[in-house]
Amino acid sequence: MSKLIAFGTIAIALTLTACNTSSHPCEYNASANTLQCPEQTYKTVTVEGKVWMAENLNLFYTPEGDYCYDNDHNNCPKFGRLYQFDETAKPICPAGWKVPSKDEFLATLKGNGIDAINASTGLNIIKAGFRYYDGKFADKGLSASFWTTDSFDDSRAYLIRVTDSTVTAEHYNRNISASIRCVKEN
Repeated sequence: MSKLIAFGTIAIALTLTACNTSSHPCEYNASANTLQCPEQTYKTVTVEGKVWMAENLNLFYTPEGDYCYDNDHNNCPKFGRLYQFDETAKPICPAGWKVPSKDEFLATLKGNGIDAINASTGLNIIKAGFRYYDGKFADKGLSASFWTTDSFDDSRAYLIRVTDSTVTAEHYNRNISASIRCVKEN
């Protein structure tokens, strides 16, 4: 019985450790412009001196608040996962990386829409849509929505929305789920 308890304790400890991004063993390769993580290798790009992931975050370890578009796991490899705002306060990005602020996004996303931004930065922004707090999905193929670290008030936070013609910072209910991009910490 004690061996079973010891094994269970070790299994729980390993599970909890795997959920901690400080032990999330990703390796940045500047010459290859990649961030290699256990779940996938992300492309990276340098824009105005900052290194950004050129793909939406697609980690599988958050216990609540993340989804694949339409609850279809086949959408996650292409579009990344959609996360609730509260995940941005956790260390969701790999160690040494962070969720950008509203100002960091706006300073980087100069252009009149997705095509102009992708052409000038290489960020590879895709129209991954988002998930409403009631479980309905919207805007895939129409817009990209990225959480920032900025709160608007107790129930809303800032998203960066990118369409074919605009880039805006808008406040939304913290319980919707949107994409996350990570930027390398200085």
